[in-house]
Amino acid sequence: DDDDDGEPGAVAALLNGLPPCLRAHVVGVAATTAVALSGIVDPNVALALDTPRTIGKLQLWRPVTAACFLGPPSMGTATSLYLLVKYGRELEAAVGTDPFAKFLVLQTVLLAILGGAMGIPFTGNALITAVIYACSRLEPFGNIQFQFGITLKYWMLPFGLMAVEMLQQQSIAAVLPHVVGVLCAHFHHFFAVVWPRIVLEERGGGVDPSAPKSKASPLAATRVGRKLGSG
Repeated sequence: DDDDDGEPGAVAALLNGLPPCLRAHVVGVAATTAVALSGIVDPNVALALDTPRTIGKLQLWRPVTAACFLGPPSMGTATSLYLLVKYGRELEAAVGTDPFAKFLVLQTVLLAILGGAMGIPFTGNALITAVIYACSRLEPFGNIQFQFGITLKYWMLPFGLMAVEMLQQQSIAAVLPHVVGVLCAHFHHFFAVVWPRIVLEERGGGVDPSAPKSKASPLAATRVGRKLGSG
């Protein structure tokens, strides 16, 4: 009985230990999974991306539920949730809660557009890949431990995870959601970081570390004074 009483408290303590935006995301994942497993609705019918119904019938929850559903409980789902917590916590701590929330909203919209066009029903794993990619741009040439004791540069991490996913699923098609996640995250990175630098260089300017950070992007400024991708 003591163990049963302790389990809800342990879950609450775990959630309370997460930063606010990531906590809301994890709760959304849990709630969407609970609805899918309850049998009340068929997740493939009611929760998946469906652009005609989202626009024509104003079923505006679909991009959100598609981004929150990671599939039925399994080792793969547990791994995805672990990656979300690990890298979501890192990114929110680096950039702050409001910029991280704006980043998630932007990625959810982009993934709904691109995922809907490519026939991807659920974008939860693509969103996690986008978070990992954004993390990798904070310090792209830093070293990070990968599986089997392999050391990678941080920018290589999303692609290393793609390779592992492809080998586990024994299918090249398994990497498609992750490719979409990288594309959407890089779309943000290009217009938030790369393009402003190109414009600045064309005008004959340079990158002044003491200059105020651009507000053009949700992740343009960080609490530690870094700009996303400036590492």
